[in-house]
Amino acid sequence: MPPNETNSAEPVRSMYADDPDFRDLLEPFAAAIPERLCGILDSHRSATYDLLRTQAHQLKGAGGGYGFPQLSELAAELEKACVSQDPQRIIAALEPLVSYMNRITV
Repeated sequence: MPPNETNSAEPVRSMYADDPDFRDLLEPFAAAIPERLCGILDSHRSATYDLLRTQAHQLKGAGGGYGFPQLSELAAELEKACVSQDPQRIIAALEPLVSYMNRITV
């Protein structure tokens, strides 16, 4: 994985993207990203940090399973930040996650 993948403007593809058997799983996952992102942003805007933590936890698990280890790492950081209930720490963890999610493609 490139060292600056979270700051890049390049599309992010699953490490399983070239596996034709896995493509049928990746398409619905990628298609659901905008909805997941909307939920995360709504939770942040309303400061419902427990819900945001749960959403981050779910992404952490899904990221690795779908071949996006960086998604898991970024979601884990957001999950930790939500436990702290520190708005600045949450924003610092949320911004790279949002950027990464916006670049996920099949």
